[in-house]
Amino acid sequence: MSKLTLSKYLAKIERRVPLSLPAREAFLSMPAEIQDFVAYRDIVKEGDRPHRAFFVDKGLVSRYQTLRGGERQIMSFHIAGDLVDLHSALVVIADHGVRTHCATRIVTVAHADILRAAANYPELGRAFWFDTLCDAAMFREWTINLGRRKSHERTAHLILEMAALYERAGLAENDTFEFPITQSDLSDALGMTAIHLNRVLQSLRRDRLIRTHARSITIENRAALSALAGFDPRYLHPEGMRQSNDFDGHSGGQAPGGIRQNNELDGRFERRV
Repeated sequence: MSKLTLSKYLAKIERRVPLSLPAREAFLSMPAEIQDFVAYRDIVKEGDRPHRAFFVDKGLVSRYQTLRGGERQIMSFHIAGDLVDLHSALVVIADHGVRTHCATRIVTVAHADILRAAANYPELGRAFWFDTLCDAAMFREWTINLGRRKSHERTAHLILEMAALYERAGLAENDTFEFPITQSDLSDALGMTAIHLNRVLQSLRRDRLIRTHARSITIENRAALSALAGFDPRYLHPEGMRQSNDFDGHSGGQAPGGIRQNNELDGRFERRV
């Protein structure tokens, strides 16, 4: 059962970098358990001490935190194929919650098995590391989105981000993807009231930038929507991760990329300190 249940995350890894057959087999052989959740159920709660990390097999989940007054801030959405809480293999106490937005199936793996696989197969460890770095890049972009972009811009940006993620996972067709969330959920992710968000969405539809139907979104004019959002997908790192052989041949005081290290300057700095 493990090979089937873990294959979606493996496909995500290998879209970024191919793995050796032994590493693939080690990953796929990890014991896994399946759990099903209905909509709006917590998988992880703030303060939990989880012992297993989980992948989304199907459905949609979000990370969130709840403020003292009961307001909620969604910090990211995760779709099928995402390993949502890889960090929990090392971070003991959950500092945020994770909950579902629709019927969702997850696949859980023991932290000990993940850490053992990473230790025994460094290429897996690098792939896990790169995955968390991509998450961090997305968090930085969300910070910019919430802190600096205007309401129309930030809404357009989130739509384009989700479109890119669904397309990469093979879950979008003809610029259309299923995004099973309510306007209340979306307003919690964009830091605006549901009433204001409704006006923004009406404006985007009126300008024929997007079309919505039930819980799906169609991008009608990607160029105009991207221009509005200032969307640049580089932060999603579609180029994949650096290969270990990229460093071959760099020696003799020369850093990766051909930049020579200034050892004399380093020495002066050390003497000053």
